[in-house]
Amino acid sequence: MTSKQRMYEVYLNIVEWGPFIYGAREASRFYFDKEPSRLTTKEAIFLASIIPKPKHFHSSFNPDGSLKIENNKYYFQKIAERLQAKELLMDEQAAAVRPEIELKGEALKMITVPEVKSDSVQMASDIYQEE
Repeated sequence: MTSKQRMYEVYLNIVEWGPFIYGAREASRFYFDKEPSRLTTKEAIFLASIIPKPKHFHSSFNPDGSLKIENNKYYFQKIAERLQAKELLMDEQAAAVRPEIELKGEALKMITVPEVKSDSVQMASDIYQEE
């Protein structure tokens, strides 16, 4: 018979964590370019918040790669409360948790929109001017 902990471990390594990202280790590398053991509390909470909504990858971020506060606030608070209840976070730590992370992995490249210089864009009306 398999223990609950082992079942959870297997689940975390097969569940989807974003666009074609499966497993906690791959997610840690994709979002933060680091091993799971090196994640900060906020980064770990962010990864935990993905599990119920892995298809919401793009809607979780602003075009500059920053996390949308309103879309993620609830999950950060709930996860911090659960960690606090299990005494994995102290009261002060749980109260200080905010949905603020810095993407550093491949996810950042998929989220950020390159800046377009206005002088490099030619309007269709300029191209098709009547002579």
